[in-house]
Amino acid sequence: MYRKLIVLGIAFLMILSVMPRTADAQDQILGPWLWMIAKTEAGQGGANSTDIDSLAVSSDNKVTEEMVAKNGAKEGDTVGDYKWTLAELPANGDINTVVNETGMAEGALDDVSSYALYTYKSDKAQDVTMKTGSDDSIKVWLNGEVVFTNAVNRGRGMWQDEFGISLKQGDNLILVKVSERGGGWGMHVGILETPYVPVVDILTNWLWMIARAEEGQGGAAATDVDLLAVASKDVTTEDMVAEIGASEGDSLGDYDWTLAELPQNGNLDEIANLMEVEGGLDDITAYGLVTLVADETKEVTLLAGSDDSIKVWLNGEVVHTNAVNRGRSRWQDEFTVNLRQGDNLLLVKVSDRGGGWGMHFGIRGEVETAYKTPAELGTPVEAKGKLVTTWGSLKSAK
Repeated sequence: MYRKLIVLGIAFLMILSVMPRTADAQDQILGPWLWMIAKTEAGQGGANSTDIDSLAVSSDNKVTEEMVAKNGAKEGDTVGDYKWTLAELPANGDINTVVNETGMAEGALDDVSSYALYTYKSDKAQDVTMKTGSDDSIKVWLNGEVVFTNAVNRGRGMWQDEFGISLKQGDNLILVKVSERGGGWGMHVGILETPYVPVVDILTNWLWMIARAEEGQGGAAATDVDLLAVASKDVTTEDMVAEIGASEGDSLGDYDWTLAELPQNGNLDEIANLMEVEGGLDDITAYGLVTLVADETKEVTLLAGSDDSIKVWLNGEVVHTNAVNRGRSRWQDEFTVNLRQGDNLLLVKVSDRGGGWGMHFGIRGEVETAYKTPAELGTPVEAKGKLVTTWGSLKSAK
């Protein structure tokens, strides 16, 4: 069975056959897409070329982005020095691979934009969620209208952007422009056939602790190493904090639990500087503790991005682990959890191997956050596998 891309051209009917596929939250659209590339001025690729019509520049205004977004294109037609070419997007999203393997151009390209056309068939008119990732900037049209723009220079992650779109019944023409400044070049695109629910960053009421790993053992290698236990000589453990919580000013190893907002940019170096951490910030881990206050028992979706590895506890139970060394973007991980009515204690561990260090954390929908002490939470002070004690005695000597 074939899906047909049928769009009205200015003077004729353009028809392109493509294989049908279904996309969901974890399944990107690989195509085949219909591709075109266009060079920009040196040094003007990426974010700088997001709103420059490189098709118009390359064709002396014979072909424009608006024309293609509304009317589509035909395989083999030329724009400037290149032809519209049909090819699948690799699962890793590398556009350079597409360009090289199709013979459109050779080698790695800088200061260049790709245009990719795809028809998404919907069995009904519906509001859905589109997800994208790009290196560098991205612009998306749906049925001739711009629905998303992110003029940014960045490394590519699987899902860095998400937004709502309205599909009509039948064929929906998608045009994606990815502008590359230098280095990597690629994109990810997917559609989840459920209404878009905005993601809200969880930024306030975080309580922070810092702990170091052995040299060369940060990041992924530290994911399942209890650095709180190491720092406190087993007086305090990750499981205890995840179940009981902590209080501002309590000491653990060389540092005090410190209340601070997570920066909007996710940079954990700022937290370390606030805590006056001395020495380099490689092979280091941040623990962030926050209380989510739910108005009712419900299932919610949590999202995270981290540099490097991440581990998450909710009400004393591990709900997500990703032992990876990677650059950070929003959002790289997505998972569902069950909130109970009232207070829900969330602990996030982000371990850095070297270089950048940070995290993003969000929830799909609204949630109230709070800083609450163990006494305010009403949590038992008998952690799993530990004798009954008081939280004050869990402090470790500096």
